[in-house]
Amino acid sequence: MLKTIAPLIAVSIASVFGVQEYLKYRETANGPAPVQVVGTQSQQQNTSAQPVKLQPVYGRKARLKMDSRGHFITTARMNGRNIEVLVDTGATSVAINKKTARRLGIVLKASDFKYSVNTANGSTKAASAMIDKIQIGNVTVHNVQAAVLDDNALSSTLLGMSFLKELTSFEVKNQQLLLVQ
Repeated sequence: MLKTIAPLIAVSIASVFGVQEYLKYRETANGPAPVQVVGTQSQQQNTSAQPVKLQPVYGRKARLKMDSRGHFITTARMNGRNIEVLVDTGATSVAINKKTARRLGIVLKASDFKYSVNTANGSTKAASAMIDKIQIGNVTVHNVQAAVLDDNALSSTLLGMSFLKELTSFEVKNQQLLLVQ
């Protein structure tokens, strides 16, 4: 993904036959090391917790509600397009698939897909890309590094640390994620 930085670790989610697996890979100077499955999503018990009401936020902040599975899923505005994202603090960078990259106006050549990545669906190639602008609520980050994977390897967009590290803070409290810029 990034040629000039130290080894990175990224976590992605792949869905195979309806079972989501959390995948982890390490970026090295020679490209990503093989993916390793670090866990599977077990069946979640339906808890009778009361719904959490989102309080309004002012300034350069955004508040996201945790879903019933414990995830923070929201719509982000990326390069002027609405894209559903899963906030993933364990992912080193934003991860998108080829279809999403095309929607965002990111033009990639076949030669850009030079990093081999093994997923639950098999091997695929990854490319490095830059997303000009990502906005969630009143929070806007420019020039965000992203990994582009094959459509079959990544079905959803992961909003990882290449976005989150640009914020002043982010915290989870009372089943809500507060993003502060």
